[in-house]
Amino acid sequence: MWIQPKELLLPSAFWIAEMHSTYFVLQKRRGHGESRGFGSMLVGTYDSVMNTKPAPYRILHQTPSSEVSYEIAIGITQDEIVKDWEWLKANLFKVLDEMENEDEVTNFTICKIQSLFTQNNQDDSGESADFKVMKSKFRQIFKMPEEERLVNCYSATYVKNKIPRQGQLYISLNHVCFYSYMLGQEIKRIIRFAELEDISRNANTIYLKTTNNMTYNFTMLFNASEAHLLIEQLNKMAIQQLIHDPDSPVVDHDTSNFARLGAKTSKKPVLLRDLTARQKSEEFRIYFRLPQSEIIDGKIKANIWTPYSKRFNSGFIYLSPNFFCFRSDVKDLVSVVIPMKTIKSVEKKDDGQQRFENQIVIITSENVPFMFAHIVDRDVLISKITDLLARIHVPVSRERAKYDISWSKQTALMNTFKTQFSSEIIQKQEEKMVRWEAHFRDFGRGIGMFRTTDVINLIVEGIPDKLRQEIWLIFSGAIHDKEMNPGLYEDLVEKAACIKNCFAHDEIDRDLPRSLPEHPAFQSTDGIGALRRVLQAYALRNPQVGYCQAMNIVSSVFLLFCDEENAFWMLASLCENLLPDYYKDKVVGAQIDQGVLNELVETHLADLHGHLEQLGVIKMISISWFLTIFMSVISYESSLHILDCFFYEGAKIIFMISLQIIEWNREKLLQCQDDGEAMLVLQNYLEGIYNPEYQVPPTTDKRKMERKVQTQTVQTLIHEAYTKFGEEITQQRIEELRNKHRRLTMRQFDIDNEKTIVKAYVQNPYFSRNELHMLLTIIREEKHALKSLQQQQQKAQCPLSEMPQLVPQSPSRPVQDASTSGGRHEAYSVNYEVFHTLFTELTPWRKCVSVDIGEKLFRLTDKRNTGFLDFGQLINALGLVCSTKNMEKLKLLYVLHLPPLLSKAEIERSRRPRPRTKDDAEEAYEAEDFFDNDASESMEALPSPSDHNFDADDFALITATQHLHNLAGISGNTFMDLSRTPNLSLNSNTSSLAQRSSTFYVDLPGLQDLGAARMTPPGAGLGADVAAGAASAAAADNMLLNVETISNFSQISDLVAATRLERADSNATDSRSLGSLGYLLDQPDEGASSSQRSIPHMRKENFQLLWRSIIEIMGLVQDEEMQRAYENLLELGNSNIKKEPSLESFTQLNMGGDEQPDSNGNPTTPAAEPIGTTRLFVALEEELRQASGKGRTTSSGDSSNSSTNISESWHISISQFIATVLTVNSIVRGFQTPIQISEQIEQLQKKRRKCLSTNY
Repeated sequence: MWIQPKELLLPSAFWIAEMHSTYFVLQKRRGHGESRGFGSMLVGTYDSVMNTKPAPYRILHQTPSSEVSYEIAIGITQDEIVKDWEWLKANLFKVLDEMENEDEVTNFTICKIQSLFTQNNQDDSGESADFKVMKSKFRQIFKMPEEERLVNCYSATYVKNKIPRQGQLYISLNHVCFYSYMLGQEIKRIIRFAELEDISRNANTIYLKTTNNMTYNFTMLFNASEAHLLIEQLNKMAIQQLIHDPDSPVVDHDTSNFARLGAKTSKKPVLLRDLTARQKSEEFRIYFRLPQSEIIDGKIKANIWTPYSKRFNSGFIYLSPNFFCFRSDVKDLVSVVIPMKTIKSVEKKDDGQQRFENQIVIITSENVPFMFAHIVDRDVLISKITDLLARIHVPVSRERAKYDISWSKQTALMNTFKTQFSSEIIQKQEEKMVRWEAHFRDFGRGIGMFRTTDVINLIVEGIPDKLRQEIWLIFSGAIHDKEMNPGLYEDLVEKAACIKNCFAHDEIDRDLPRSLPEHPAFQSTDGIGALRRVLQAYALRNPQVGYCQAMNIVSSVFLLFCDEENAFWMLASLCENLLPDYYKDKVVGAQIDQGVLNELVETHLADLHGHLEQLGVIKMISISWFLTIFMSVISYESSLHILDCFFYEGAKIIFMISLQIIEWNREKLLQCQDDGEAMLVLQNYLEGIYNPEYQVPPTTDKRKMERKVQTQTVQTLIHEAYTKFGEEITQQRIEELRNKHRRLTMRQFDIDNEKTIVKAYVQNPYFSRNELHMLLTIIREEKHALKSLQQQQQKAQCPLSEMPQLVPQSPSRPVQDASTSGGRHEAYSVNYEVFHTLFTELTPWRKCVSVDIGEKLFRLTDKRNTGFLDFGQLINALGLVCSTKNMEKLKLLYVLHLPPLLSKAEIERSRRPRPRTKDDAEEAYEAEDFFDNDASESMEALPSPSDHNFDADDFALITATQHLHNLAGISGNTFMDLSRTPNLSLNSNTSSLAQRSSTFYVDLPGLQDLGAARMTPPGAGLGADVAAGAASAAAADNMLLNVETISNFSQISDLVAATRLERADSNATDSRSLGSLGYLLDQPDEGASSSQRSIPHMRKENFQLLWRSIIEIMGLVQDEEMQRAYENLLELGNSNIKKEPSLESFTQLNMGGDEQPDSNGNPTTPAAEPIGTTRLFVALEEELRQASGKGRTTSSGDSSNSSTNISESWHISISQFIATVLTVNSIVRGFQTPIQISEQIEQLQKKRRKCLSTNY
């Protein structure tokens, strides 16, 4: 890329010339692309220590007689720099040779390069060439996708094993990374912001701690504070993203919202400036209570004229698209909010003695003047205001759809249900009104009033009932949201009323009678109806929140003093701005503030903190106090006073009141012995808090009648809280603590989930409690990494690398991500990509490359065909592979090589020429196995007569079986239900055969089920459920009976009887189905004799791949003993070849004289066979004999060909395989070697930290 010409005085020994010309030289950085010699190590170390970060290629312009050269182009790759060189060669070489002197050559070249630089950067993002090089190195070193945007890079020192490593600290939107190169040794560290548990800074050192207890210390000589604040901000964004949308954990930043921010001459990266502006905008919105859409457009130093004090006060003017604001330098001295739409004029004031003070006057639509002086750049400010006014958009109520719903807005309920106050209370209300009216005359009224400490004092004294709606709307910021969305509330109410069968509406209706029941307004249809409409409208506006308990309580109080629409916007402001995340799932925001309160108690009431922590009182009190802003624990008339302060101060008042209440009860709490006693102390105290200036008659307040002793006035409580904690607890301090406890709270959620899951699976035969915890941790980390990658690739419109489509995405059967369907256990279910990563990284069978064992095991284990494995299934799958149970492992390996798990198409591909490297082999086999377009080889396709994967014997057997169906009077669709695999879920004891569905058919009916079938009358099973099952099966993609399954039924008569079963039989379970290949996973400790009998035999092609897999698992070593075992198995297979089995096969299969009881003691052969079933076999055999005889008389050639196809049937049984393999000592030792999965997980985590990521 072309850059601004940079003058270089001395030649550098760190560069090697690659190309020369008279006036130009192309150089490469020494060591780049070369073997690591001593020189390249020195250069790399120098670059790392000195933080030079040069591009690996550059082009210099130099004249023969000059010692000065100019760097004019740099390149990340050789192709990029050669392209620039070719341009010079084509456009400048001849031109420069014709010039007369070197000065002319240099001037022309510099002007030309500057022109190229300007031309190529017209539409650029504003990033410097050095930052582009830095960004390219970041992606190259840490293998980051293009969508992962780098924010900034800092020179830092990382201390590892007490040895400092100088390098670069890269901070991107989702990661903090470190890279160092010292004398040939590289160090890479990559940390996700979402996994940070603690962030702190001491002087120039930043300390980071992750959720897996890894600590990192980075020391920086410069910009340590900036880096620390940036890490804090990005961590906050990452955790908030997890709270709001766990399925999209990648943090994104829309630069279009911040295009006007920051000085254009700033040398800081564009994204860093945007993030800084984002942080300032958030602080700006919180302080002035503005809508979330407001973005600060700049600030400027100025003084404001305050008419009530007749003086100027210094501060800053803040501009945003819709608001003009001022804030004084002195805290809470004065602030002003002026909506842009109310500004009529902005004029300079240059007359009188103040003509040199750069004054302006702003006049609003209410003819209220605001005067500002000593403006740093008055012309720029006026120009900016003019520009914003020209682009202002005043929303108007638009025409909306009409609904057949009759309703009218409810006015403030206090006007309808008037409370009869005593004369003293009425007099106090009138006195307050007089003081407020006087304040309005001096300081203004409405949004544009001067907000000073005087208004704080008036609010602390109490707001009159008549002014509550106005004051609440202004100081909560709800007035702005209402004005920006005219007509929205009416639209939401009418749409919500049309929604039927809504869970949120059901919860709302259930809680309506419990909403301030002591007030007569909510004992009437008017109050209940208004409350229902407000809550339903907000549930529709914010589906992520919907409805949460406690929203009904605060909304009922809003409705008493505000009309219906204002109450709605008050609720929206409360949930979205004032108490963010409070009313979401798990009340995350309240739990975060619970941690904040706990730390504030530790700071301000240190002697009491330890005792309360031991009793667990903080956790019990904070949720009920915070969610309802004390309304559920303090009397209604007293909590109103706290609510007045809350809308001005925000959450700060909640912490102050809480600390004051705890401090007043210090002595009693220290004497409590348990949490119940402590809660009783606090409850009695809170019930005694009263408001002498606002008391309702006892007849309308049931709680007052039950109150025992008056403890303290609410005025004293608020006054003492401000006095003791008002200065120490600031909004900035609260936000800092919230950032800290947001991390800890989310981590605690994970810990609680893991404890619950480990408790459920602690009795498993494979892993210890600690290993289960580690396995859950790595699952969470891998799922998060995969989701991040998927989200980034979706944003880039680049699909994730294709994988097997394990679950058909059909509209009739929508498949949901089990990890997001709710519940603790589902959060740790894994899809194919995560399972394959864990299998490859944690198990010894990862050495097998001929067959993708991980894919086969996933299909075998995913018995519900959901595309996900729950944690229990994952434990059994990985646990068996890592265990010392050599016989069960051999059985499992045998099963994984049976068809249709291992199809003929895969076997044929395995015989093709193989790529040389292991990685290439895995990539090629994944592409072949998973992306084949042949439907018959798809994972969804079961064997059929037309499938070329099956030979003539299979075709003959399937044809005969289908004919048997016709003789039995069974429709193909009904019988086809048998070809659908049952629900083989682990931990599932009852499941309906009709609901079973799997692409891999491994399940056979249990013997007890078949016995029940024999006792079923011929027509008993053909009911509505069977008809429904048949109709469902008919819609399948031509799924036919599996040949391996049929050939292993103990009796064909059982098969016929089983098809007449009512498919909803809940007693058909996996544990009693000895023919299920999934039995190995369900019952790993069960005896082998009975299960081996029902496992299909293996063909020669499958056996050869099985043996190859064993060799690869053993480390590609085959000794003489293994070779002899292989030859013995080949001989056994040859001895099993059968001649002409077709005519007698059914009769032989129907004989059960040698059957043995199964593992449950059930007989495998019935005592008596139904006569009808026997007649079916007799009829079938007679037809076969007649067809055979006719074939011999008509076509002897066809008969001989058929005989040739049937005569060869090489196969071995699982008993023969295991018995032979167990004689090989090396295999027995290899399969008995235990794998410590904890060590494997630690190695995997270390690889992730070192940026050795898995390619999903």
